[in-house]
Amino acid sequence: MQETPIIQIIDLCRKIDEIACYVYTKLADLCNDPELSTFWRDMAKEEAMHVSFWKQAEQIKEFSGIPDIFDQPDEVILELRKALASSQDLLRTCEEGFNLSKAFVLAYRMEFYLLHPAFKMLFLLLRPMAGGESPEDEYESHIAKFIDTLFKHGGVTPELELLGETLQRLWKENKNLALQATRDDLTEVYNRRGFFAVSMQLAYLAQRNGFMIGVMMVDLDHFKSINDRFGHRAGDLLLRRVADLFSEALRTSDIVGRYGGEEFIVMLPQISHGATAIVAENLLKKLRANPPEGIPLTISIGVAEGILGRNVQEDYQYLIQKADKALYQAKSSGRDRVVEYMPDDHKPLKPLAGDS
Repeated sequence: MQETPIIQIIDLCRKIDEIACYVYTKLADLCNDPELSTFWRDMAKEEAMHVSFWKQAEQIKEFSGIPDIFDQPDEVILELRKALASSQDLLRTCEEGFNLSKAFVLAYRMEFYLLHPAFKMLFLLLRPMAGGESPEDEYESHIAKFIDTLFKHGGVTPELELLGETLQRLWKENKNLALQATRDDLTEVYNRRGFFAVSMQLAYLAQRNGFMIGVMMVDLDHFKSINDRFGHRAGDLLLRRVADLFSEALRTSDIVGRYGGEEFIVMLPQISHGATAIVAENLLKKLRANPPEGIPLTISIGVAEGILGRNVQEDYQYLIQKADKALYQAKSSGRDRVVEYMPDDHKPLKPLAGDS
């Protein structure tokens, strides 16, 4: 079975990090300065942690339903293969005529390859599969530590200073690119693409462990009339406040996305039976108690929950359909309420593989 592009990209990222780990270990062995030797070993340990992250992410090899998160995955694969080949060349020359200046140039090139945008994108989107932890959390300090040591032991020159600034700028630019590709600019929750890239991973993880998952479809009531009355700027502010409410009230493991317009989608990846509706009711109560900017605002929520069967992608999409139907019922029955999906006798949807 042919591997999906995302799996090929993860595999290449792991291999590049493995070479970085080996390169830094070699530099530690070859260096006579105890302080520098410790520094290189610390760098190697951090790269080893990144390798563990990739190995954990490779558990998704069996998953066919995770959407591509790269616009041009073939181009990304080609670029990473070139970076891998260049890293292997660095590995071969590691022991040839070793000196401190060469060590820093070699390490700089290694760090440059590790700053390919694919690394940052995957650090961000694979975080849920790694229990909420990601190399992203310490990568900025990893680069800063390298630059500080470079300046301290490599001798500060305009060229070295420029190289250091380039690494820092690359990391920040890649960080911004990843956020732009996966986050909604206005509300700062996941955009539709980012939501499905992350939540699909959690759906597979839930299926593997037999967890029940919940889905909520949320719509701001009478949003057009609010825009007409208070202006679009106030409407944008309300959308941000509702997104903030979700972030504050939900667990860090729960995933929130802007589905489109004034509609949000929430995935609860591990819940007990009936908990989705309780969580939704709590959101309604919080919003009623604290109307954003003093503007009266209510929301309607449709909820559905279930245990996914073998066809994870189809079953997950079915849960979303159920929640969307429940949202329609909530709005048609008066709004400002939570409705849990009840089957439509006239137009039954396909049952979940786990349903009786």
